[in-house]
Amino acid sequence: MDLKTVLTSSPGKIILHGEHAVVHGTTALASSLNLRSYLQLVSSPDAITLNFPDLDLQGSWDSKTTDDTFSALVKYGDDGDAFLDDVALETLKEFAGLSDDITTKNLAVIAFLYLYICIFKSKSSLELPGLKALATSNLPTGAGLGSSAAFSSSLAAGLLLVSGTIPVPSDGTDWTKGHYQVINRWAYQGERVIHGNPSGIDNAVSVSGGALRYKAKVFEPLDEMPSLKILLVNTKVARSTKVLVAGVKDRLEKYPGVIRPVFDAMEDISQRSQSVLASLRKIENVTSESRDNSSNCCKLYQTMEELIDMNQSFLKILGVSHQTIEHICSVTAEFDIHPN
Repeated sequence: MDLKTVLTSSPGKIILHGEHAVVHGTTALASSLNLRSYLQLVSSPDAITLNFPDLDLQGSWDSKTTDDTFSALVKYGDDGDAFLDDVALETLKEFAGLSDDITTKNLAVIAFLYLYICIFKSKSSLELPGLKALATSNLPTGAGLGSSAAFSSSLAAGLLLVSGTIPVPSDGTDWTKGHYQVINRWAYQGERVIHGNPSGIDNAVSVSGGALRYKAKVFEPLDEMPSLKILLVNTKVARSTKVLVAGVKDRLEKYPGVIRPVFDAMEDISQRSQSVLASLRKIENVTSESRDNSSNCCKLYQTMEELIDMNQSFLKILGVSHQTIEHICSVTAEFDIHPN
């Protein structure tokens, strides 16, 4: 291992439209935030040491013992990536001492160990090295801002760098599209450990940055995105993405004739919103502040507000809203603010 210290960071995200429906194939529009997760990896002689102060989590394991325990349990996919099946994942939880206390917070430790083992074992000649990991973040957890995806993305990038799977950008050069795809693929695996069945949109935004359109695990940048000032309100009500996703799935299975049309309507909202955003971008690019442009801009924002209101109503039908969110919607409506 040539690199002694690696620093990585990844942004959080907001989903403008299509949240939760995206898991079932609906288009979602999302954008990165200027709030980030940070990771420092430092070479260590013979131990894996974790320190996640924001989560009040610490842990330490002998790297050779870890290697001996999991080398025989690692399997390989058609793409050559190593993975641990469900049985091996349970062994990993027991090894970490967390099998009887699995919370979303503790799953961050499991995600770290999973990516650590699998990324290094994807390069089969590598023994598991000693590492000290320090993860910090200015993203609140459980607030829907993609804190786990930002963690998984910075973790994937850091471990891929340390393992030599991707190069260190130098002399002003950036990674290639292929490098970003590798990072995103591993970040998604981290998300799977934490959330079970994520859509993939959170890690895609965190890895790529900017804004994007995402559907059926395929994403494309939203180049025609205007500058938007967004007010973030933290309800301080922590939600488990894993539980919410499972709840939407249960509701779909119970009321398919109701929920499928909701997904279709949310698809149309995403499509219309993308068109509105592109139109706002065109006006933004016009230097003259004519009366016509001002009038058109107001009409477009009015359309955006209507789409946001409808989207929030559909999220309530899906069962992913809650009392505090609805109270915020009620209060902000008095000031003609349209929350989503």
